[in-house]
Formats: sequence, structure tokens, C-alpha cells
Amino acid sequence: MPSHLDLLKMGWVIDEVPTPKKSPRQQMTTPVLRRSSRKRSMPPAFSSVFTSPPPSAKKSRKDAKVPSPPVAPPTLLTLPHCAISRLLLCLDVDSLERLSATCSYFDQMIAGKFLLSISFPFPVSFIKEVMDDDSFEKKPLLKLSGKKTRDEFKTIPDITEDYSEPSSLHKLIIGNSPEMMDYLVFSQMSLLSLHKLRELDLVPESVKQEGRLLGQRIMDSYSSFDCSLLRHISRLGSLKCLTRLDMLVDQNLYLEQFMAELPNLLELGLTILTRPGLSKHVYLHEYIPRLEAVVTATKAPVLKVTVVAETRRQVNKIFKNSHVEKLVLTGPCTFNIFPVMERLKEVVVNLETSLLDNNCTYWKSRIDDRGLHRAGLCCVNIGAVYENCPNLERFMGVEVGMVSHKQTFNKWNIRMKKRFYDDYLQQGGSKEMKAWAKTRWFSRRPVLPMNIGYDRVFN
Repeated sequence: MPSHLDLLKMGWVIDEVPTPKKSPRQQMTTPVLRRSSRKRSMPPAFSSVFTSPPPSAKKSRKDAKVPSPPVAPPTLLTLPHCAISRLLLCLDVDSLERLSATCSYFDQMIAGKFLLSISFPFPVSFIKEVMDDDSFEKKPLLKLSGKKTRDEFKTIPDITEDYSEPSSLHKLIIGNSPEMMDYLVFSQMSLLSLHKLRELDLVPESVKQEGRLLGQRIMDSYSSFDCSLLRHISRLGSLKCLTRLDMLVDQNLYLEQFMAELPNLLELGLTILTRPGLSKHVYLHEYIPRLEAVVTATKAPVLKVTVVAETRRQVNKIFKNSHVEKLVLTGPCTFNIFPVMERLKEVVVNLETSLLDNNCTYWKSRIDDRGLHRAGLCCVNIGAVYENCPNLERFMGVEVGMVSHKQTFNKWNIRMKKRFYDDYLQQGGSKEMKAWAKTRWFSRRPVLPMNIGYDRVFN
């Protein structure tokens, strides 16, 4: 009879469930759990437990970015040398002189290589410097000025006044013969290097003497001196280097013979002072043809004409040119300029405005209607612009570029008249448009002469 322990053993064996054997491949397979994409918010109670601890001090130092040094703002000095040299060519000599005084870099680059400007004839101070030096360097001169100053000086400073009377450049020019002035010019110019000469200013510091305008004798002496100077520069071949030229001229306009040698001019300035009371023959056969010929011959984009005095005659002056882009005129209301300039973009007219009721002196203007100038008629006639200056954008501050020339003159005139009448009202005018147009505008297209310059004389 089985014992109690045997029965218990048999019962355990019976209750066991045999486990089936798995293949090796099935044993290597591991179930993969998918991560839920649903976001669950963490309870506030566990937020402080599961937050990331702050980084250590060592890691903070490692991750910290070193700030880059501040970048200096760009200046003219940071440009390449070739770019700076190119920019300096666009500045006039006065601007170069001011720039050279700003720092040592530009002082060495400009004043160290060039003689910026000098007066001619040489002032006594310059001659004394030459005498005190054992040797001197002929730096290229950039600007030559002949202002004909009246400041007196002693020709030989060490000699008493009993043997050396005070003089001035003005007295030297008008008191010597043309032959003596030629010798003076030749001898002093030999001390200068002119192969890079850029500017020539021969307008005297004053066109008046003892309260009156310069007489014809002084004008002849000035013209002789200036002409001698131009001939010497022309002989050296340096006129072609000029970019700016300012001259005082009279009815003779000797400048005409040098215009073909000035191909690189950027700006031409003419200061006109003619003999009073020119005869009709001289006015029509000498002065006007020469003036128009000089204007036609210039290749400068900027033309500046200042009229100090001229004989008053109601003759239309035709300024015809294919290079001028800006025309600046300073003169009387009766100067009568009719521009024919295909590249002209801007016309600036400077008229007398200091008088209260007598500013405008236009032809046949009423005494009670001279307070304001007649824009479009005074000094320059805008009627000549139609089809002759198609690129004009601004005339005496009035925007005219939007008025097309591809329409009849009457339609063009109506639109221009409206713009200039608005300008008249802005200056304080009070007339109605009809009354304004009757005395301050034109109704017909100006008729320009067929022949200008010397063609006036020979045709």
C-alpha cells in the first residue's frame, strides 16, 4: 500500500504541464514595444523630481561662446589704394587740399606728391622760400591761379623804401609791356611742373577799381597776360590735362583760339565784361559770333556764364552745344539766351533779388511789375527749349521733364505755362493767370536764326 509521501509525489507529477521546446530562431526573437505618439502631461507632483539637473560649471565653461571682437565701421581709409586713387580724381583741387589736412595718410598721398596750388606771378613769400632752400623738388602742379591781387608788397624786402617802392601783382601786369610779360611768364613757369595741371583760374579777385568797373586799358592788360600764360601752357602740351577753366573775357574773346586744345574739360566758366556802348557792328560781327563759337566748341558738361556788364541790345544769343548737361547763368534779365543743347538736363539762372520793387529789368516791363522776375523769359528763354533740349528736367527749379516734346507746340506751351504760373504764385505773385500770361509769358514759338557763330557774319 503506497505511503502518503508517494501519493503526494504522484500528484505533483500529474499536475506538471510539459513545456514544448522552442527552436533556436524562436529563442532569439525579442518582442518590440511601440512608443505611443500621444503626449501626456506630467503631474505637477512629479515635475520637480524628473526635471534635468543644471549643467556643471565645467560644462558651462566649455559650452560658453567667446564673443567676437566688434567690427570697425568702414571708412575711406579701409578702401584699397587703387579705389582711393580713383576717387581722388573726382575731387576738385580745393577739396583735395581740405582732404590732405585731415590726416597724415592723405597728407602724404596728396600734398606729399603734388604741389596743390600756387598764385601766378609768384608771390614774394614763395620766391623767398626758393631763395632760402639749397635745392627744391618740382612736384606736379594741380592748380594755377592768376587772381591779380592788389595787395602791396616790397619787391626786394631787404631794401629800404627809398630804393624799392611797394608794388602789387595788379600793378606789375598793367605796368609792363607785353614783351616784358612774356619774359616774366616764361622765366617763372620754368620753375613749375605742369604735366598734370588740372585747374586754371584766371578771374581777378575784383572786377572793380575805385568803385567802378575795370576800364578797357586794364582789361587789355589782363587779356594780354592771360593769353601769354595760355600760350605757354599750350606750348608745353598741358592744356589737354585741364578739367576746370575760369576766364575773364571781353568782346574780343581770345579764348576761342585755344578751345580745340581743351578736350577733357569738365567745367568751363566765363566771366564777361565788355566795353560799354559797343557799336552795332562790333556787337553783331565780333562779340556775338565769338561768344557763340566758344560755347559751341566746348566739350565741358558744365557751362557757367557770369555777365558783369555788356552792351544792352535785343539780340538773341544762340547757345548751341552737344556736350553741355548743366547750364548756370548769372546776369541781367536782358541777356537773351536761347539754348539748343540736346544733352541739357538742368538750367540754373541767378538773377538780382536784393532790390524790393526793381529786380526785373526785362524788355518793356512795367515799373509796377518788376518785383518778381519772369521765370522762363528773364536771361534764358524757355520757348527755345521745345524740341531743341529734349532731355531737360529742371528749369530754374521748376520740374519740366514730365512735359513731353512729342506733341504740338501749343499743347506743350499750355502745360509749361501751368507749371510756371504755379511757381509764380509760390513766389508771392497775385495776378490771375490770364493777366500773368499777357505780360510774363509768350504766345508764339520763338524763331531762331538759321546762322549762328561766324555764320552770322559770312552768310
